[in-house]
Amino acid sequence: MMQYITEIKNVISSLLRYLHRNAWTIIFILAGGYFLFDNFIHPFIHQYQTKQSYKQATDPNRVAVLSPDMRRVRAKQQQLAEKRAAEAKEERKQHEKAERERKRVKSPEEERWDKLGGKGKKLGSEDSSNAELRQRR
Repeated sequence: MMQYITEIKNVISSLLRYLHRNAWTIIFILAGGYFLFDNFIHPFIHQYQTKQSYKQATDPNRVAVLSPDMRRVRAKQQQLAEKRAAEAKEERKQHEKAERERKRVKSPEEERWDKLGGKGKKLGSEDSSNAELRQRR
């Protein structure tokens, strides 16, 4: 048992001596490896994966299966868009009508009618007192 411990101790000490002697070399190798991977290897891998993805996406068998589903989904989206457009058009018309009514200048008769809250008699109507006077004559 003691023999294994001394052997492990010797391996660790020789490893530390190696690292101490070659520290800068190891750092430069790691930095160079990172630079090569980041600037040359990684772009190549990315390009390869992109080509593979495009091949799979444009595979005729896959496209034939997905095309009917895509058409169905697009038709449904189109129907929803048309429905929303019709609702928006109707809402816009109502808003424009309300805006025109708000901006419209009212006649003095309409203003009096609004002040009375819609109560009372309009001039010239059958219920007005002038109509009763005319009938009495």
